[in-house]
Amino acid sequence: MGNQIIDSSQVDGAVLVVLPKFIGDAINTLPALELLKKLYPTQRVYVLGRPFMSHLFTRAAHYGTEFISDKRYDDEKKHSFLKVAKELKLLDISIAVLLRGSLREALLLKIAGVKTIIGYAQNARSPLLSHALKLNQSEHYIYRYCQLINIPHGQPFEQFNTPKLIPKKTTCALSKKRNIALYLGGSVKGDRHYPHDLSLELISNLAMRDDIHLYLLGDKAEREEMETLQFKAGKNREKITNLAGLMSLDILIDTIGAMDAMISIDSGPMHIASACGTPCIAVIGQGTSPWTTVAPKQENLIALHHNSMSLSKSLMIRDVTPKAITETLETVL
Repeated sequence: MGNQIIDSSQVDGAVLVVLPKFIGDAINTLPALELLKKLYPTQRVYVLGRPFMSHLFTRAAHYGTEFISDKRYDDEKKHSFLKVAKELKLLDISIAVLLRGSLREALLLKIAGVKTIIGYAQNARSPLLSHALKLNQSEHYIYRYCQLINIPHGQPFEQFNTPKLIPKKTTCALSKKRNIALYLGGSVKGDRHYPHDLSLELISNLAMRDDIHLYLLGDKAEREEMETLQFKAGKNREKITNLAGLMSLDILIDTIGAMDAMISIDSGPMHIASACGTPCIAVIGQGTSPWTTVAPKQENLIALHHNSMSLSKSLMIRDVTPKAITETLETVL
């Protein structure tokens, strides 16, 4: 088929999208999935992702896709590379879009017998792609994903919508105060996490307010550090609930969606808040990608950037002070 324009009306089989492996990146693919579903309203559009991502897509059902758990990453029922390829072959896939820049994923689709494979020409995988687009590293992730849909189909779209998640009513018993979620990250986040001494200062300042209740978020690896922060808050610890490590991804979305505001480092929870419409203050230090390429395209987000002159990546985020965060939260509330 080469690089010729794809006529969606001539495609009979299913469409497959291979998702990135991180939460924030997966949320950024939602506008591209919306464009794809507009092109293929009657076809089955599958999304292949790591098992934990299935919870995310229960809150993105309005995009009309069907989630396939990539069992190569299933801890309980792990499948081999060839077994996953064999299962994909049974789905009658006509077109696949690689939203992850991996050579291994391109090879997987080739073995699965998919003839039309769209992706960026990176990681030596161009020979495996029917449509190999040139990657511009300076473009926003959402733009990159949408272009993989738009360009091969002759650019029928002029714009895209921002990502949207629809949370359900939370099962978490929230206070009757203003509920504020904090995802400050644990040491597992490396240079991105908000340092513990500054986190404690921020938490202590916020917990002194009688109209606020704080909810600490995180995964299982971060729970102990969040417990320590809660304990060190002293007499105000009763105004703090530690939810780190206690929720699946869907429940996390519901909880963040129910908050009055959120404070977060550059992370998946930040993207969740933005997609749920929850006002979010993002604390930006040294990220894994340039901020300009990952920043949520939402009006409900305020980003506090560091202006540090430090050559140490771990010290950059310290330039965003607890006072600056607290003052910004006042404007949000």
